[in-house]
Amino acid sequence: MASTTAAPARFNPARYTHAASRSHRRGSTRIRDVLLDAYATLLGVATVLALAGGLVLALRDQVALALGTGAGARWSVVSAEWAGLPDGAAVTVLLFAALAAVLTGARKLGPVAVPSAEGYWWLSLPVDRRPFLAGRLLRRMALVWAAGAVLYLPVGVITDLQATFPGQLAGAAVFGLAAVCALLLAGLRQSAGAGGAYGAYGAFGSSGAARALGTAGALLLLALLSFLPRQAAAGAVWPAAVVLAAVVGLALWVYTRMEAIPGRELIRGGGVSGHAGAALYLMDTNELGRAFAGTPRTGTTSRARRWYARGTRTPFSALLRADATAFLRTPGLWGRPVLLLLLCVAVLVAAGSQPALMQLAVILLTICAAVPALGALARQTAITPGLDALLPLSPSLVRLSRTALPAAALVLWTALFCTVLVLLGAGSPALIGLGALAGPGFGAAAVRGAYRPLPDWTAPPAETVFGPVPTAQTGSLARGLDTILLAAVPLLLGLFLGYVPGALLLAQAAFSAGCVLMVMYSNPK
Repeated sequence: MASTTAAPARFNPARYTHAASRSHRRGSTRIRDVLLDAYATLLGVATVLALAGGLVLALRDQVALALGTGAGARWSVVSAEWAGLPDGAAVTVLLFAALAAVLTGARKLGPVAVPSAEGYWWLSLPVDRRPFLAGRLLRRMALVWAAGAVLYLPVGVITDLQATFPGQLAGAAVFGLAAVCALLLAGLRQSAGAGGAYGAYGAFGSSGAARALGTAGALLLLALLSFLPRQAAAGAVWPAAVVLAAVVGLALWVYTRMEAIPGRELIRGGGVSGHAGAALYLMDTNELGRAFAGTPRTGTTSRARRWYARGTRTPFSALLRADATAFLRTPGLWGRPVLLLLLCVAVLVAAGSQPALMQLAVILLTICAAVPALGALARQTAITPGLDALLPLSPSLVRLSRTALPAAALVLWTALFCTVLVLLGAGSPALIGLGALAGPGFGAAAVRGAYRPLPDWTAPPAETVFGPVPTAQTGSLARGLDTILLAAVPLLLGLFLGYVPGALLLAQAAFSAGCVLMVMYSNPK
């Protein structure tokens, strides 16, 4: 009788790796620690939700009061009747901007990525990558869906006063799925292996026209999806079906193209993700900006060669020329400020009767978010302070050179911002000059924030009547923000008044000069 031998079971490296990592995690984790961490997390989340819920309900009442026509309606900064958008248009623009931000951020972080260590030891092996990569992508999809749904809820509750609470939950779920679509669109861009923030979609090729077609198609899809959350909040069922079908289709498309993603792109995404995660954990906003920074352009044009050949007479002029060259070569320098300006304008023109303080808060938040973007070069030079010490210049002149280009750029940006506000009915054209005078102060704030010291986690918290406060950490995080607030005080006062007295111009010039002097002569440590 012929003996039969069973065929050996086929080795599945992905299943073995997952089982080994699960066994390691279970062996190194105690049940008591898990329960304590879960309790602390739930308690913190409940506290944050309670505070956020009270704030959202208060803002909802204020919005309802401001949109009324009775005696409770208050004066607003933007009052031009022609600037009013149709009902819900501004919220749709805001949702589209959020989806575009998810697309851009996901492209930087991966979204299909592996940690650098894993990428170097198994990525070159002749195994199917998809089982290793699909799990991480699914976890990121779940995280993006949850974050998108949670962030939509306050916006929906404040802006859509007629929707019921179940409708708001449906709108939040639909927006979370739309954010997942943006994540998957970023995954399609990886398959071309172009790297950087403007890679091509693998399905469209790698030429310039194909890249433009792929980007336009992705933005068009996101623009269509941005209309669906409010429809779902109104009680319609079809938006959920449409966005769910889009998620399933894009997920299958990304899964079939995972093998086409180059290994260097997977390792790059994992490195950026780890860098950004560590910066968030340590609350280091400068390091977070470095994680998302692009690679400077290295090409030299004939105009640049003539610029270099002129020569300089003093060390300060040589340093200023070098800073100007590096500043102009910084990629994506104007992207965030321009997008934030457009987003702020869309929010302000949503309803002309919004409270003035709320509109001023939106303007201040826009300034606080746009100013650090122009300090990208200063954040790079702050990594190696020893090189600045080798220059034949005093530290104050070095910081003045670092401030010159961000200040000039922010003079233009703030003047443009105030021009748009004047066209929207904010007040007299003198506000444009007031905004231009605020630009040097904002430029100094960008450099001051770039040179902020690292948070000192070894210093004990200070005891106050509200409990222990980590003064060392909060002091480091407030560096730069304090200068923004100082330079913005006269500008916000002028926007509130609607006209610019001569004393306010002098105050703005004095505040901006004080901010520049603070950056020049303050101790960076």
